[in-house]
Amino acid sequence: MLFLVRNVWRQTEALVHLDRLQHNIRVLKAELSPGVQMMATVKADGYGHGAVEVSKAVLSAGANQLGVATVEEAVVLRQSGIEAPILVYGAMPEQAASAVVDYDITVTVAGAKDIQILADAANGHHRPVRVHVKLDTGMGRLGVRSIEEMLNVLSHISDASPIELEGMFTHLSSADEMHLADGRVYTEMQRRRFIDWLDAAKHAGYHIPIAHMANSAAMLWGPEYHFDMVRPGIAMYGYHPASVWKQAIDLQPVLELRTGITRIARMQAGEAVSYGRTYVTEKEEVIATIPVGYADGIPRALANRAYVEVNGAVVPIVGTVCMDQLMINVTGIDVEVGDPVIIYSKRIESKASIQHHADLLATIPYELLCRITSRVPRHYIF
Repeated sequence: MLFLVRNVWRQTEALVHLDRLQHNIRVLKAELSPGVQMMATVKADGYGHGAVEVSKAVLSAGANQLGVATVEEAVVLRQSGIEAPILVYGAMPEQAASAVVDYDITVTVAGAKDIQILADAANGHHRPVRVHVKLDTGMGRLGVRSIEEMLNVLSHISDASPIELEGMFTHLSSADEMHLADGRVYTEMQRRRFIDWLDAAKHAGYHIPIAHMANSAAMLWGPEYHFDMVRPGIAMYGYHPASVWKQAIDLQPVLELRTGITRIARMQAGEAVSYGRTYVTEKEEVIATIPVGYADGIPRALANRAYVEVNGAVVPIVGTVCMDQLMINVTGIDVEVGDPVIIYSKRIESKASIQHHADLLATIPYELLCRITSRVPRHYIF
C-alpha cells in the first residue's frame, strides 16, 4: 500500500497569519471612498502565502474581486470553490480560451485577435465572457498604446455579442517612487494619459463600468488614483511599497518562516563552516545547524550577512547557505536541539524580518516571499 506524505514531519514551516491578512484588508479598505471596489491580488500563489486560503480570507474581509497573473491560477481558485470575479492580468494564450469560458474567468484583452478567439470559444454558451482592456500608459509591457488602437479594440468588443466590456485598466511603473520627484512626475503623466484615454472612449460612446490603475503604492498615495477599483498586492501581505512609508498605515506582516535546530557544535578557533570555507571561527564558538536552505527559497546571498531569531536573541547566519541546511552562530545563547528558529519574522522591526533581508539584498519583499518553495508547508493561523 502506498501512502502520500505531505510535509507532515518537516521542522521548517511557513506560518500564515490570516487574522493579520484580514486586518490589512480592513485597514486598506478604510482608505477608500464609498463605492470604490478592491481587487485583491493573489497571483504567484498569493505571493507565496497560498492563493486559495488567502483568497477565501480576503473575500471574507471585504475584498470584492481577485486578480491573478495566469488562466491556470484562476482555474485553481475556481476548482477550490471560489466564485468571486477573477481577472487575469496577463495575456491570454489562445489554447486557454475554452477554460476561460468554462470557468467564468475575466480576462485582459489588448487586440482584435484576443476578442475573436474568445468569441469563438463562447459560441453556444449562455453567458457572456467579461473582458478588461489593458492600456499601456507608460509601463511598456502589455496593452494598447494609442487612443486609435484602443477605439479599434472597443469596436471589436462591441461587435462581438458574447463579449462584455467590464473594465479598462493600466499599470503604474513608478508608483512606489512617488516620494521622489521623477517618480511623482512620471506617475502623474500616466494618470493624466489614463484619464484622457477614458474620456476618449466615453466620447466615442463606450461605457466603461470599472476603471482601475492603483497598485498598493498608488492606492496609499491618494484617492485621485483610486478610480472605480484598486488592486493592492504587497500591502495586503503586510509590507509598505516603499520604505519611506513605513509609518503611513498600520500593516502587519502575514507570513512567518520558522524551523528548528538539528545540531549544535562547539567549534575551536580556526575551524571552517560550510562550503567554500567562507566563514572561519575566530575563537571558540557555538554553531547550530538548521534544516532550511536555498531549495526552500533562502537566498545564498544572505550568507554571512543576515540574521535569524533564536529564543528571543538575534544571531547571524554563518557560512555558505546550502541547498537544505544553513548554519547560525549561537555563541552565548542558551539553546538545545529542537529549539525554534525564526528565519523570517512577522515583526517588521526585527533584523530577521523579510523587509530587512530584502534591504540587505537590494531587492523587495515580493521576491523573497515568492521564493519560498512548495516543499515548505504552509500552516494557516486564524
